[in-house]
Amino acid sequence: MHQRLITIVIAFVITASAAARDTRKELTVNLRFAPQEGVQANSPDLTPAILERTIDLRIEDARGGEDALDIGQGTNDDDKAFTIRASTEVVPYLTDTLRQVAEGWGIKLAAKPDRVLTLRVARFFVDESNKALGSVYAAEVKLTYVLADAAGRKLMEGAASGSAHRYGRARSADNCNEVLSDSLKEAFANVVSDPQLQEAWSSGRAASGAQGGSADSVEERLRKLDELLKKGLITKDEYDKKRAEILKDI
Repeated sequence: MHQRLITIVIAFVITASAAARDTRKELTVNLRFAPQEGVQANSPDLTPAILERTIDLRIEDARGGEDALDIGQGTNDDDKAFTIRASTEVVPYLTDTLRQVAEGWGIKLAAKPDRVLTLRVARFFVDESNKALGSVYAAEVKLTYVLADAAGRKLMEGAASGSAHRYGRARSADNCNEVLSDSLKEAFANVVSDPQLQEAWSSGRAASGAQGGSADSVEERLRKLDELLKKGLITKDEYDKKRAEILKDI
């Protein structure tokens, strides 16, 4: 009888331990902007000439993939991967967030602006790596951008990225939001900090290579396009399409 009781207790413990293991296949994150200013503060130096120019900020999704709500992946206690998903559409969140950040930096937004800055989100991704005492969170945001004047004439194009890492709790939506926020803010800061972009923004003159014409400008644009592809900031289809457009200027 005593031996049977021990066997029952052991079986109960094993069953309870298996049930306690986290094997859920998905983590849903309610996206919110939660930058950790003490860890990673980004406030670009903007000239008065830039702050005098109104701008319209437009966000486009260039991530690809089958499900636009997928924003990352993690590992359970059993080391099996699970998907990290946003609870709502990503682009509206990014649009509202980046507009708030821009206004916080003193940038003037307007419906009929002097400039139009289009940001294409090539990557918005968080990875949670499960460890014995919690998790390590790593996020990366990649942006390509085009600056145009009010008439639609392209003044500047380029790319920027941001990243963040942090230790945290397992399966934490809060930690996901923190590293994604830091990465997003850093990427946006790197965009508007570009000296060529600032010059084109304030002057209204196209940066070198922004619009084709000479053989040298075409070569420079092709070189930059190659760099974007190598860094994974654009897809092969986007590369081929843009390359064809550039070669038309020869």
